[in-house]
Amino acid sequence: MGLLEADTIEKDFTFIDGYKGRGYALSKEDELKFISKVARTEGVILDPVYAGKAFYGLYQEIQKGHFDDCENILFIHTGGLYGLFPKQEQFAEFLI
Repeated sequence: MGLLEADTIEKDFTFIDGYKGRGYALSKEDELKFISKVARTEGVILDPVYAGKAFYGLYQEIQKGHFDDCENILFIHTGGLYGLFPKQEQFAEFLI
């Protein structure tokens, strides 16, 4: 099986890196609330270390209108669920 090849140039990508929060594995309450809501309403489990912060950032950017000219947005979730286990107590307060 070969690699997928695509013709891309640098202008095809935009990097937004302002959503690391308080730092590695340090979560803010609004991030944890968001991750919990996505799990309850959409059935998508996000970790609070990487994917949860990234998806929270994407959601914030959509809310700001930064993707209004886009027809499709792809978010690739690559795992990281083990980051949930150390945060069980923090998530407990958001459970309904």
